[in-house]
Amino acid sequence: MIFSNKWITAALGALCVVVLLLYCRWLNHQLNQLRNEKQQTIAVLAEERAYSAKIRTQYLQIQEVMDGVAEQKQASDSRAKELQKQLVAAQANSKCFSVPVPDAVTKRLRERAAEVNAAATGTK
Repeated sequence: MIFSNKWITAALGALCVVVLLLYCRWLNHQLNQLRNEKQQTIAVLAEERAYSAKIRTQYLQIQEVMDGVAEQKQASDSRAKELQKQLVAAQANSKCFSVPVPDAVTKRLRERAAEVNAAATGTK
């Protein structure tokens, strides 16, 4: 049997159509895989953004606390300076400030401070 040119041309055309259909199907499969990967990437990105927002919120909360602590320290420092000034003024006006403390009194105060420190250390 000898095929005519029409049959050969038709067979080649049909073969080309089949190959093109298979290629289109393969491309469609690849496209679907890319869509799935894109959706997974979008989901992961959304999770990362949520986690990042959570960390940002925590950072802001910590920063607020640190700012509050800094303000309290500043207030405490200014209060300590004010008390120091008041102490200096009170000592300047005191008659007893310039009189030395007797050695016996100093010794007894040191002994009592040692007793109190020892008791405080023993209870902890």
